[in-house]
Amino acid sequence: MTHRLRTRILAAVVASLTLFLGRCASTPASSSSGAAPEPVTPADLVASIADVAAGRNAAMAEAGLVLKKIEFHLAVGREVKGGGSIEVLLLDAEAARSSETSFVQDFTLEIPATHGGRGVAARPLVPGVRDFVDAAMNTARDLARAASDAGLPQRLHTVELTAKITRSKKYGAGITATIPAWVKPSIGVEAGTSREDENTVKMYFEAKGP
Repeated sequence: MTHRLRTRILAAVVASLTLFLGRCASTPASSSSGAAPEPVTPADLVASIADVAAGRNAAMAEAGLVLKKIEFHLAVGREVKGGGSIEVLLLDAEAARSSETSFVQDFTLEIPATHGGRGVAARPLVPGVRDFVDAAMNTARDLARAASDAGLPQRLHTVELTAKITRSKKYGAGITATIPAWVKPSIGVEAGTSREDENTVKMYFEAKGP
């Protein structure tokens, strides 16, 4: 690959990342109550993301990519609520301080290419999840399109997208997403690293076969 071609691809990737961050950015919401935000449980987050992603995969396939699997790396704590102990995501410093214990949970979900009816989530979606999944899928599609427009001699086979999940300032009980770790097409573009105590969601996209 020539230096000029690699520069064009990197520029396209940066443009796509900027678009993603713009889609996922949340604006602070004014609140006079000052009440603590409702906790988000690991089960609710995983179910919500899986449900939305499975519902969007058919549209992704039409664009030439499919989401194959999602890996979750979650910082989890236990706190007392309603006389019992529940597991909650440590989305901010306040959640970490109020948690009795903390640990890490890792999940891997395979995502079907087609969505056969009702998804995984039986409860309302975690606020912010739909925006995150839509933006992530749009970014993966944009990366594949940018690689194609750059005139790569080989076909793009995979896209890996890692997003950091934090407390949303817009949705009091929801999440927002940024990319601190990496977006890596199969051409090999990486940026930064992730920390052990961060909540991250890694999506693996593959080019749809002919």
